Amino acid sequence: MRVRMIGFGSNWWAGRSAGRQPAWFNSAGIRHGRRIDHNWIWAGQVRFNRSSGFHPEFRLRAIGATFACEIPKIYGGRTHLLVTKKCPNAEPDEYLVTVTDGIQGQILFDSPDWSSPGVQPISISRRGTRFEAMLLMRPDAWVRSDLGTWQIAPGGCTLSLMEASDMEGA
Repeated sequence: MRVRMIGFGSNWWAGRSAGRQPAWFNSAGIRHGRRIDHNWIWAGQVRFNRSSGFHPEFRLRAIGATFACEIPKIYGGRTHLLVTKKCPNAEPDEYLVTVTDGIQGQILFDSPDWSSPGVQPISISRRGTRFEAMLLMRPDAWVRSDLGTWQIAPGGCTLSLMEASDMEGA
């Protein structure tokens, strides 16, 4: 599957297992003082292998880029999205977005209608009313907050608030 990166979570770290190339991980997190904590209500992460074409020092260059990814899998109770290689000029099948309370408003994750069926959580962190959520979204999918319904904007580079007239069918 091809995924366009629209946003990343706050929590980044590197890892290497015995005899393997380094990998970089990204997940939702909540800033607490000088630290970023997981505070997961949905545990998960995105993994970039060294061969994926991702460079950790220039991670913002990956925003707007499309990558080949494996279908998300659950290991040890966590959702894992493995990014395998960059796909220049490829049309994405899905989008990796990050939503926060400060931009998209409050989302009731316990409610069954906070999102459409085309949304798959990768990682959600929450502390009180603050949250950060990394979501895999199909082009026609939506997320509902107290500000309205959010969907991938035409052109596939941002998440945008739908007009009130557009929300009737959502």
